[in-house]
Amino acid sequence: MASRLLAAAIDLIESTGGCRGVNLRQIASTAGCAHTNAYNYFDSLEALFWAVLEETLERQFTLTAQRLQRPAAKRAPLRAFLQTQIAFARAHPALYRLFWMEPLSGEPPPSVVNRFEEMRTAWVRTIGNHTGDRLDEASLTHIGQIAHGYFHGEISKLISRHAFLPKPTGDRDRILNNTIALVELISAGQQGLAAHRGRPRASRRTRPGAARAGKSARA
Repeated sequence: MASRLLAAAIDLIESTGGCRGVNLRQIASTAGCAHTNAYNYFDSLEALFWAVLEETLERQFTLTAQRLQRPAAKRAPLRAFLQTQIAFARAHPALYRLFWMEPLSGEPPPSVVNRFEEMRTAWVRTIGNHTGDRLDEASLTHIGQIAHGYFHGEISKLISRHAFLPKPTGDRDRILNNTIALVELISAGQQGLAAHRGRPRASRRTRPGAARAGKSARA
């Protein structure tokens, strides 16, 4: 019954565009049981929503891992990673909103926190792979935060426009190319900054300009 309640909740969230307005009576009715019976499996409606989030996170994580094993993905892992996230968001806009925009109350279960951390780690690792593993993890994490902020904003606009622009053209490639370009630009800047910090500074006595100025003055 727990799996039927979970499936019913997912169906209702997807059909209504989000979890607002979805209640336990509707979910139980769709699953074919009394709403009081649902409390034998979930403590509250919010607990069921957290279970939905965990289930869909698991699906997305598995899909991403599978896509990254394809030969084409191994040649361009960052592009494959981003393509998978865009495809999931377009196919399941309500679930994407549940991940990032729905204000669920209470503390997330540890399993949800762990899965999000695994996704974050995969994202950072993919960026490192794309940039040649020339940066430390702190720098890659910083790049990942900035790039994801842009990427998430674009995906949010993309799935929100479906109401009045059903067939956006070129959006996927634009978001892909812009996100990859942003990663590469920030990476180049980070590498340049690291190289500058690692360059030894010349002392006043050894600076060529200073030495020439001293000779001129003595002449």
